Amino acid sequence: MSTSDLLVTPAQRDRAVEILKEMYADGRLDHMEFDLRLEKALKARTRAELNSTFDGLVARPVPTFAPAAFTRPAPIQQYQGDGRGMGTVAHWLGYPTFFVGPAIVVATTGQKNPAVRRHAVEALNFQLTAVGAFAALGIITGFTHGFFGFLFPILGILWFLLTGIGGLATAATGKFRYPFTLRLIK
Repeated sequence: MSTSDLLVTPAQRDRAVEILKEMYADGRLDHMEFDLRLEKALKARTRAELNSTFDGLVARPVPTFAPAAFTRPAPIQQYQGDGRGMGTVAHWLGYPTFFVGPAIVVATTGQKNPAVRRHAVEALNFQLTAVGAFAALGIITGFTHGFFGFLFPILGILWFLLTGIGGLATAATGKFRYPFTLRLIK
């Protein structure tokens, strides 16, 4: 008895129907031919009958079962505590130095530890975005003769809170991304 004489399972028929639907969606079958082949696949009792629904479409029989390849899980990456500490420092250096402090951390400690670099780059991007926002608001306020000047304290409070939250979140969980940040530095 050859494998083509084996009876097909409902799962094999379902897989053949899925493949026919993909071929119809790709435009390899017109509607009438799709209906005919679909009916033939649903009525198929043996592998030979099921494979004949693909005559003229594929060079070899369509597999009805494809085993999943085994892949080893990725090793768990240990997060080093020193990355969170220096990451917190990088965020909080934005208070006295704006973007200069985080840039120094990126250039020094960030070269040795990728976790520190990730936090320092995030802090640097936020501080650069904040400086840009303050500058843009200053220009807009100048053009409107002080009309938008009331936004400076709001922007300042937002900057102050987000800088603090960034440092606290980094110290607590080790993962933090600022909202509304242009990520200019990678």
